Amino acid sequence: MNPHPLLSVDRASVTFGTFPALSEVRFDVTEGELVALIGPNGAGKTTILNVLSGEVAPTVGTVRFRGETLGGLKPYQVARRGLARTFQAADPFLHLSVRENVMVAGVPGTGLGLLAGLGFGASRLPAARRLRAEADRHLDRVGLLEKADAPAALLSAGQRRLLSIARVLATGASMLVLDEPGAGLNESEKAFLGDVILSIWRDGKTVLFVEHDMPLVSRIAQRIMVLDRGRLIADGAPAAVRADPQVIEAYLGRRAPEKPRVEAVPNAARLPTPSAPVLAVRDLTVAYGGLTAVDKVTLHLNQGEVLALVGANGAGKSSLLKAIARVEPIAGGTIAFAGEDLGRLSEDAAVARGICLVPEGRALFGSLTVAQNLAAGRYARRRARGFLHLLYQDAAERAEFQEQLDMVYQLFPVLKERARQLAGTLSGGQGQMLAIGRALMGAPRLLMLDEPSLGLAPQVIDEIFASIERLRRQGLTILLVEQNIASALSIADRGMVLAGGRVAASGSGQDLLRDPTITEAYLGTSAGAEAACGTRRLTLAI
Repeated sequence: MNPHPLLSVDRASVTFGTFPALSEVRFDVTEGELVALIGPNGAGKTTILNVLSGEVAPTVGTVRFRGETLGGLKPYQVARRGLARTFQAADPFLHLSVRENVMVAGVPGTGLGLLAGLGFGASRLPAARRLRAEADRHLDRVGLLEKADAPAALLSAGQRRLLSIARVLATGASMLVLDEPGAGLNESEKAFLGDVILSIWRDGKTVLFVEHDMPLVSRIAQRIMVLDRGRLIADGAPAAVRADPQVIEAYLGRRAPEKPRVEAVPNAARLPTPSAPVLAVRDLTVAYGGLTAVDKVTLHLNQGEVLALVGANGAGKSSLLKAIARVEPIAGGTIAFAGEDLGRLSEDAAVARGICLVPEGRALFGSLTVAQNLAAGRYARRRARGFLHLLYQDAAERAEFQEQLDMVYQLFPVLKERARQLAGTLSGGQGQMLAIGRALMGAPRLLMLDEPSLGLAPQVIDEIFASIERLRRQGLTILLVEQNIASALSIADRGMVLAGGRVAASGSGQDLLRDPTITEAYLGTSAGAEAACGTRRLTLAI
């Protein structure tokens, strides 16, 4: 152990109930280091980050930063001491501008109140002007300066992650802890992100980051630490870690995961393809504050089809799904489901009719158990039957609930094992399985998945896509938004490429994959070459 580390973790252990999330973890980080923390989903990476930032107190062990014990400090107190972090779920203040989001993070360092810091009634204060200028400097560094005045709600998933880095820079922290900074970015954006992190490090910041994208880790990390099942199994230079047998077994997937059993999906329709499509969207337009996110998009989806929507970040994919789910209002066009106009329906009414959206970021109830989250998936169905059904479950509802629950547990056995565990303590992969399972509890006729592989390890991505494939084979109609282009188009019956809110190309999944002009112009990656090599994505290049 370094005698004078910036950060020192000594025998940190965390137990959730009887589940050991971390066991005797020990490591140091020296000032000026650039360190990657990797490992399979469920290895404990997010838990150790929660311990460092004060979100979770270690059951045993200590964490010291600049020699000071952080035990008992709240997250904001840890941040004020110079250790600040980003989160897997990059949740900005949606109704503030991009610039204001960064300014908020810088307010504690100015001595101003929040309203003064944002310029309300004090726009001439020198400190407020400096705060604004600093925010613009950080936005420029992460490539978002041109969007400074736009509402943060308009940012794509990848842009929100870049915004979170700008926000953590605005705190003035000397050590940055980044949780999955590359999740949701395409290959060109990840290359830019790598340059940003290297630039931050060269300016004197200490950086510890969790990441699943191995090419990104390999390019920028000076040192790699590997967690597996709560234990630190490797720590050293990239070349040494790459050759470590334990890493090869644990991280690279040589230890085969338990395969979920392939079962019939109750209530997933297996009817012949009807003459009219299940979903018909015509000239759909979605706008935020005068800015058009979806511009006259037309699409249809037949019973039992998988339609993949792909495209660069900010193309309008998530906005399109939210409009269909009635989460966002539409500015023009029509949405018909099973022949019914959805234009004036509420979100709950859409769910009751069989439209279920698994949102980007999963949106789980972190303080509820796995079982309680799954039960929440039935709420809209029961509410649609009348208020009394919320208070009392009749025999038919109990039987249908149990049937759906059994199906979810058959599809994702790990959820049954962890039924009593709090959802907020699950790994990213387990959380994604829970989000899909919760949607399936509503017995959907149309399942919409928004970035289901976001922030997951390669091994877990394979499991998620295998589950989607099983649902497709059982006749469930699926609308899939996915940044992992090759995986999405390889299982889709058809694909559509969105660019600037409009349909730029469409066709069979394989045709789109094989067209290098489309993949390079609209998708930001050479997905066609990747598919031609017979691989879903780059996985092991560490």
